[in-house]
Amino acid sequence: MPNSALLGHSVTGIKPQILQKVCGKTTFSAYYWDGTGPLVMCCHGFPDTVNTWHRLVPALVASGYRVLVSVMPGYESSSVATSDHYFVSQLVEHLVGWIDHLDEEAAHLIGHDWGAVTAWLAVASHPHRFFSMTSIAIPPPKRLFGAVVRHPGQLLRSWYIGLFQLPWLPEQVLGLGNGAFIRWLWRRWSPGWEPPEALLQPVVETLAERPVRQATLAYYRCLTRLLHPQHRKSRQALTLPCQVPSLVITGARDGCMDTRLFEPTLWQRDFMAGVELYRLMGAGHFCHLEKPDLVNAKILKFLEMHPKGAKRLADELARHLG
Repeated sequence: MPNSALLGHSVTGIKPQILQKVCGKTTFSAYYWDGTGPLVMCCHGFPDTVNTWHRLVPALVASGYRVLVSVMPGYESSSVATSDHYFVSQLVEHLVGWIDHLDEEAAHLIGHDWGAVTAWLAVASHPHRFFSMTSIAIPPPKRLFGAVVRHPGQLLRSWYIGLFQLPWLPEQVLGLGNGAFIRWLWRRWSPGWEPPEALLQPVVETLAERPVRQATLAYYRCLTRLLHPQHRKSRQALTLPCQVPSLVITGARDGCMDTRLFEPTLWQRDFMAGVELYRLMGAGHFCHLEKPDLVNAKILKFLEMHPKGAKRLADELARHLG
């Protein structure tokens, strides 16, 4: 498992349970804190680790929620699979598998970066399995192309996606100089913020393993395989209205995902259970780490407003449709 000392000690006096889920030849890991409230799942992005949630988890646990923080597939040697196992639809099945593993009906879902990309598709394809969804730094994919047409500068911000399509070279770049490229990305994506070494070093150590680097890059390589059946499956699911109460958080200074993309993608008629946009001034891509008190308070208030909203709405729709 990735170095998660920061996350493991984030909740004073309570050690997380380390869970493992075996699927064929791969083993997935997660950290779990028990409680009396609904389950909340947190999913990290790239280049990052489970430590990204070390400020949010204590707030959730203190509020009584049960919390599961999953190591995203491929971010540990035990879960590395072949390069065609990282389509977003497959990442979604991984998340739903954790809900099944805990024998739960549904959960609140919170994702950042790739975790948020996965969250958008998860609530589109399995709305009855989620009470709510919080996306940090990623707007709704359904309307993203049109928003980029209006703000083409995003294409320059996304240059690294093109780089990651190349063979061999990206693996080398990610492994050079004690994570020099990783550190540069963090600072570029959250300008004006100095990431703590306690957050950066675990990322560098995780991506020091070449199979893990290849797996994390496969996320981006699968993203461009438009004719693959898994990709078509994702596009079809995203055409459906979102049935899950949604909170979308963006940092106004995000150097990775232009904050101006959010309003054009948030069409109210796309969200049957409502959507709310929360913009943090003076914060960037890692806004949940830059301004944790504000983000935590917003998420906790949102969860309280929608304790079981998505599940209830899905059940009502199912009854109405017979």
